[in-house]
This record gives sequence, structure tokens and C-alpha cells, in this order.
Amino acid sequence: MLRHWIFSACALFGTIITIKTTTNEAIATQPKVAIVIPSGLPENLQAPVEKATTQKNDLKKDKQSCPQFEETFKQYGLLPVSTFSYIAWRESRCNPKAINAKWDKNGNITWTLNKNGSYDSGLLQINSSWKTVTKKACKMDIPGLLELDCNLKVAKYLLDNGGLGHWNL
Repeated sequence: MLRHWIFSACALFGTIITIKTTTNEAIATQPKVAIVIPSGLPENLQAPVEKATTQKNDLKKDKQSCPQFEETFKQYGLLPVSTFSYIAWRESRCNPKAINAKWDKNGNITWTLNKNGSYDSGLLQINSSWKTVTKKACKMDIPGLLELDCNLKVAKYLLDNGGLGHWNL
């Protein structure tokens, strides 16, 4: 009955498992049971998977970072550094010149990722709505956000005035 339930669950969730037999010889040669439950299921079903995949997720997070900027984040007080390293990867893929808009030859925005018509610039993708803050912190207009120094100064202002919520964290 249990074996039938396990195979039914596997078919339902699209999971592959290996079941150990009870003989010592078979146990020595068979792999351990590995059950993978897809996301979107109730939390009580996901708990064992989270424990089993913690190491894998940590490795994935390590790859989703911009280590070349971590010392600079520290110098600007953008802490925790690992969080800002991840934000830089997520927002710009470590590109200080990233921008999520396109303009025509007359300087009119023809496309932007943001539904409200604003756009994001630089390593930490600072929104163009922060025009006044950018002018005050950097002594330049929004295009200044493509300069790393300006981008990080405005990011520090945002961190100090609203926290990580500015990056949906």
C-alpha cells in the first residue's frame, strides 16, 4: 500500500525516486531516496525539500552576485555587502551602464520596462523618479546614475531612507 502511494505521488508530482530494499547487500549498492517536490505546493510539503536543497541554493546564490563590486559597496556603506552584490547581479547583471529604456533620435523614450514610463539606470538600477535626490547627491541629472559613484551615492540615500524595500527585498 505504501509503495503504491509513493508511486502515485511520484506520478502526480513528476518526481523520480529510488527506494532502498531491506537486504544489507541491496542497501549498500542502492542510492538513497531522493524526493523532489515542485514549488507551489503547501509549505508543509516543501519543508523536507528545503532542508535537502539548502546547499544547492547557497551555491546558486553565490553565482548570482557581483564580487568585483563588493569592496566598493562596503566603502559606500551599502550593507550587507552580500545583499547588494546580489541586487547588482539581479538588477543589472553587474553592468554599471545598464539602463532599461530606449530613446528615439529626438530623445523621446520609446520603450521602458516600467509601466509608469520611468526607467532605471546603473549598477543598482536607480529609478528616474529620484531626480531631485540624484541632483543633490551627485550634482548632476539622471544620466549621472550611469556613473558608479553617483549610482552608489543615491543607493545609499535610498537604503537610509526606506531600506531594501526600494529593491523589493
